[in-house]
Amino acid sequence: MRFPLVTAFNRAAFTAASHRLITLLLIALSLSSCSLMTQLKDTTAAVLHDEVDGTAIESTDNPITAPNKETSAAAVILDSELKEAPTRPFSEQTLYNLLIAELATHEQNFPLAIEKYLIEAQSTLDSGLASHATRLSLYGRDIKAALSSAQLWLQIEPDSEKAAAIYADLLTQSGEALHALDVLESQYTYGRIPNYGVLSQTTLAAGDRQLIELLARLAPLVEQHADHTELIFTYALLLQQNEQHDEALSTLDKVKDLQANPSQAALLRAQLLEKLFDAKTAAKSLSKAIKKQPEERALRLYRAKLLTRFDLEAAEKAFAYLLEDAPNNINLLFSHAVVAHENKHYETARRGFETLISHNQRNTVSHYYLGQIAEQQGESNVAIARYRQVKAGKYFMPATQRLINLQAEQGQLLEARRYLASLRIAIPLQAPNFWALEASLLKAHGQAEEARELLNLAIERFPEQLLLRLERALMSEQLNDFATTESDLRFILSRDPDNVTALNALGYSLSNRVGRYKEALVLVEKAFALRPDDPAIIDSLGWAQYRLGQFDTATKHLESAFEQFPDDEVAAHLIEVYWVNNEKSKARSLIRQFKKQSSDTPKVDEAINRLGISW
Repeated sequence: MRFPLVTAFNRAAFTAASHRLITLLLIALSLSSCSLMTQLKDTTAAVLHDEVDGTAIESTDNPITAPNKETSAAAVILDSELKEAPTRPFSEQTLYNLLIAELATHEQNFPLAIEKYLIEAQSTLDSGLASHATRLSLYGRDIKAALSSAQLWLQIEPDSEKAAAIYADLLTQSGEALHALDVLESQYTYGRIPNYGVLSQTTLAAGDRQLIELLARLAPLVEQHADHTELIFTYALLLQQNEQHDEALSTLDKVKDLQANPSQAALLRAQLLEKLFDAKTAAKSLSKAIKKQPEERALRLYRAKLLTRFDLEAAEKAFAYLLEDAPNNINLLFSHAVVAHENKHYETARRGFETLISHNQRNTVSHYYLGQIAEQQGESNVAIARYRQVKAGKYFMPATQRLINLQAEQGQLLEARRYLASLRIAIPLQAPNFWALEASLLKAHGQAEEARELLNLAIERFPEQLLLRLERALMSEQLNDFATTESDLRFILSRDPDNVTALNALGYSLSNRVGRYKEALVLVEKAFALRPDDPAIIDSLGWAQYRLGQFDTATKHLESAFEQFPDDEVAAHLIEVYWVNNEKSKARSLIRQFKKQSSDTPKVDEAINRLGISW
């Protein structure tokens, strides 16, 4: 495809009569291209080194990037001066293609410009053209073309430090880190120390063969060049990437002088300490670093995120400090508001969420939290209004549930049901969820039979919806309709054999029915295999084992369940097993302990009366 402006000319006449015009045009375009190169300086670094601004209270596991941006390939491009145009003559075809490329560049038709520059760089083997093709490819985000042109540039000018750095950087980010290392090591031939920092841009996964080989090749270099800070720091970063955290920390400790990159070193050390120890140890390390570098916001932000794991009061203060210099930073506003809410500093949290809404940012989640704050302050109508403004997303269903519960608590059960009916019409894809919410609402307000009738109607409309089947199964069991319970749970398992909730529910139900204990144990054991850390499933497993007379294993599992989830039903199960297994002192001790903790113990009371326990 030719550039339209050029194809409007008669090429033959143009070639014969316009060499002087071409020269003048190229000079003019070269001069005017300063503005374009200014754009290149402003944006090229982002092509290779995009920085993603983390959202509030997100994971702090983001890897540290290259230790020195001034040595990255992108920075080499930014800091390099434009070379003078080559003085040797070009052929007519070359001049013609270069003019097309220049005009295409100024019209921002980068694919055409890159194509023409690369063709002529390959044809003329001119390093200036190869260099320009590389820059333009990066600016146009054509990494494949950038690799080709950078490789050509280095072939033409093998002693070019810039070409080597850019090509190695591109190779690294394209998954060819070993090839990149070869390119870097070639610089020793010209008496230069390579820029090993580009290797830290690799995205190779932990355990990747290439990453392991890269580390193996770098290890002897680290031993040979004990004073090469950048090399050692890059090696530590790659060890971290390969999840060799002990070795990475040990390597970092060997570096005597990291003054060139103190904040990067402090961040890496904190990440390693968090992995090897805990958030508190990492935060303590950052506190020491902040005393030496009080202006480094990255250190303060990482510390604030770590503090949310173990000291919310300190975290709130840390985010407040960061906000002083950036009062409109959306991520900081959100983090500070969330932590303030967790600390029950509701007015502080409210101001933060309202500020976010005034900036039209994080509206949905802000309305959700403002609804919770209004509830805490007894402003039910305000809370309802806030919850109505929560749109689609992960907060929508919780907000809807809170809204209808508030309406029902105000005696507006019918209004709540009408609201759910309107949502079924407005959002038909989520209609089954709204049916289930309505049934739960009715059940919570003493209308279990009506709730089951509602579920019958919903299942007629959505017979394959497992959520509705599960709701009806649980509802039917409470109404002593075990036939429907078993039918619905087996229907779920016929569609989803590994449905842990259905396996556990059916297994537990069967463990309470004489003659079906073995069947119950099979189901619960499968649920336990799928989710071994769930205390509800552990309780079901222990109860089924008790029914089969397996007292030792039953006791072990029920004690484990009670330790994780000390509720009334689990306590009743454990008390019964202790009592029946002639561990009566343990049973009485648990009763006294549990009664001190809670006055509402219907399951424990039932077990005491049924077993005739005097405590």
